[in-house]
Amino acid sequence: MTSVTMVDYNDDDEVEYLDWDDEDDFVAVRPGGLRALRVVVALTVLAAIGWYLYTGVRGWFESQLDPAGEPGVAVTVELPLGASTGDIAEILENNGIIPNSTFFRYYAEWKGEGNFQAGEYSMRENSSADDAIEILNAGPIPPVYNRFGVPEGLWLAEMLPRIADQLPNITVEQLQAVLASGQLEPRYRPDGVDTWEGLLFPAFYEIEDDAEPIEVLAKMNNEFARVTGELGYGAAETQLNRSAYEVIIVASMVEAEAKTDGDRPRIARVIYNRLREQMSLDIDATCIYGSGDRQIELTVEFMNEGAGEFACRNNAELPPWPITTPSQASLEAAINPAEGTEAEGWLFYVLKDAQGNHFFTDDFDAFNEQKQLSQEQGLF
Repeated sequence: MTSVTMVDYNDDDEVEYLDWDDEDDFVAVRPGGLRALRVVVALTVLAAIGWYLYTGVRGWFESQLDPAGEPGVAVTVELPLGASTGDIAEILENNGIIPNSTFFRYYAEWKGEGNFQAGEYSMRENSSADDAIEILNAGPIPPVYNRFGVPEGLWLAEMLPRIADQLPNITVEQLQAVLASGQLEPRYRPDGVDTWEGLLFPAFYEIEDDAEPIEVLAKMNNEFARVTGELGYGAAETQLNRSAYEVIIVASMVEAEAKTDGDRPRIARVIYNRLREQMSLDIDATCIYGSGDRQIELTVEFMNEGAGEFACRNNAELPPWPITTPSQASLEAAINPAEGTEAEGWLFYVLKDAQGNHFFTDDFDAFNEQKQLSQEQGLF
């Protein structure tokens, strides 16, 4: 082996020579690249662990917004009025539509979504947040409506079966029970009168498929109040010196008598004139109503006495309540009767042509002449 001589310098600047002749005197030095490799391996392991943790956490987060698998069965949920985004998120989670209400709320807020409408929604279990938001933005399921119509001129006893026939989930007995219960308050009906005759507005209505009887009648009652309010029935006392209820009774008589819209305010004026003169009102429709039979034979005896408070001869007072369901046109005519000097004098009218127009006069002889002509023409 080759001898190696080392030189050592001490503090006295003397040179000391060292001889190392044995291999055991040497220390092996490892290459520097191995240490670098270890660092690379360590970093790779840490990166792998980090990636695994990242992908795992990310996957969990994503599953809270978009769960694995296909959407499940359809579920109907009801969102109440005033529900916040957080309230809605809890409803969706409780129904199995989304997996995590907290994530959904923050996600919806981050996307600027919210202010969802109240109502019923059809959604699927196991839905993604985006799918749920899309359905919520589309709005609730439109309610299913039933449509029913009530024509003017019906008695209450005819109206209720007509309504029940059109709404299969509602019976006449249920409607009668609601009207008798006091749950609804009719507008303008005075104390001491308990009938709803003439106080439910005739029209076509849309009602939800599962509507209760009280909802049906409330809709008609509210419409009657709206129409009469807009026509000025609140000022009836000042305008006509009659209560609003009395004017409604006049409107019901106009409905029964008039055949054309033009004649409605004229017939109303005749009724007011007869009341003023304390004359017999002589409107046959009151007798027919009092009998409860539209086919009854109107004999002189029956019209004078047989109909009681609804007698149409020798009776100078209004009937105690409406005799039919008045239309808006008749209600308007009764609150706004025909004006003018000539109209103020009318006391008689009779049908004059096949179109339903009437002849009006203050002369009883002229009335009888026109009545004879009309009979000869076969008008009645």
